[in-house]
Amino acid sequence: MSSTKKALKNTAWLFSEKIITLAITFLINIFLARYLAPEQFGQYNFIVSFLALLAPFTSLGLNALVTREIVNGRSQYEVLSSSFLLRVIGGIAGAILAIVAVLIWQSSIELVDPKWLIVAAIVNISSAFYVIEFYFQAEVASKYLVLVRVTTLAISSIAKLVCIYIKADLSFFIWVFFAELAVRGVLYASSYLYYNKRFAEAIKVEHVSWDKPYALSLLKQSKWLVLSGFMSVVYLKIDQLMIGQMVGATELGIYSVAARLSEVWYFFPLALTTSFFPRLLKARNDQVKYNLQLEQLCGILLWMAVVIAIAVSLLGTWLVPLAFGEPYAPATPILTIHIWAGCFIFMRALLSKWLIAEGLLKFSLFTHGIAAIINVVLNYVMIPKFGGEGAAISTLISYASASYFVLWFHPKTQIMAVIMTKSIFMPITYCIRSFK
Repeated sequence: MSSTKKALKNTAWLFSEKIITLAITFLINIFLARYLAPEQFGQYNFIVSFLALLAPFTSLGLNALVTREIVNGRSQYEVLSSSFLLRVIGGIAGAILAIVAVLIWQSSIELVDPKWLIVAAIVNISSAFYVIEFYFQAEVASKYLVLVRVTTLAISSIAKLVCIYIKADLSFFIWVFFAELAVRGVLYASSYLYYNKRFAEAIKVEHVSWDKPYALSLLKQSKWLVLSGFMSVVYLKIDQLMIGQMVGATELGIYSVAARLSEVWYFFPLALTTSFFPRLLKARNDQVKYNLQLEQLCGILLWMAVVIAIAVSLLGTWLVPLAFGEPYAPATPILTIHIWAGCFIFMRALLSKWLIAEGLLKFSLFTHGIAAIINVVLNYVMIPKFGGEGAAISTLISYASASYFVLWFHPKTQIMAVIMTKSIFMPITYCIRSFK
């Protein structure tokens, strides 16, 4: 099978999963939001956002590096063993720091019981197993990732529906969320063992090894991505934590509905860029072909986001109150603003891969750092005055800054800014070519 056909088949699997995930997640969120009501739904999302802030401790910026190393012919056992152990160490370090921080500032944490934040920090360690994702990406075998994620989603969705049926309190839903993360890690490990037994060789204990020099070299390569990851989750999730602390759980619950409806689409650019990343790496030897593929993929991503943003903006006015109930009606104007941030998030997915391919990891940190600073400052000013709408405006501005505008300020990233600008005119360019 050619690399293009393999990538397309891989993308088909990922898109199938995303469509299933989108539908199931949308329905479950409706039931969950209606059952918990804005205040408790806000508390639930505060915990989810807190855990997201800890994710960089376990990812350590290694995700795409794992894919690159395996694609370039490095032993999968060496790469995965070293990466997994690094992620476990990072997860433990993150848990210790988070627990200490919670204990120090627990008197100012009024939105949720601090014990939930401590449990979240410990559960986050299990995501070290998610390194298996990037092995399957290198193998262009996303079928196994899809099966794991859909199975996990199905189990957690059924568990949430059961909790709603028995009229469980908020704590049950939080435990289901934690269990989902742990179960996914176990299933990833199981799928990896099965895949190797079927297509390569059964994994043996002697295959698992800690290569300290190699692990340190991975960590050295990813140091900018680690910091970039922290900056990224700050500007992606800090808005919800700041809303919760500054204006309360009810406003956070309303904002969370808008944010979830906006962010649920972010799966699509990840699916596309993940499938075509190995192909892009191989095309780098032919600069003309490489740039053309980047332009085409960027154009597809941008206009996919524009179509989604227009549709959601038009339908959101009646969809939000109809689906989630009148208590969440104030989420509509928030959604109308927030959804347009997706245009920059979709292109950012490609930009992130490009920065790795080009070895420009410092710029990933720089762009995320700029966005994080802008987001925190704007949120601090806008949230007290405008609540969720202020946070949505801050999010849109920070995403645009990180994913597009800052690229114009350095010679090495200007080429990507040009590619993104060209993608704006992709429909016009396509029409002109069709008439020739």
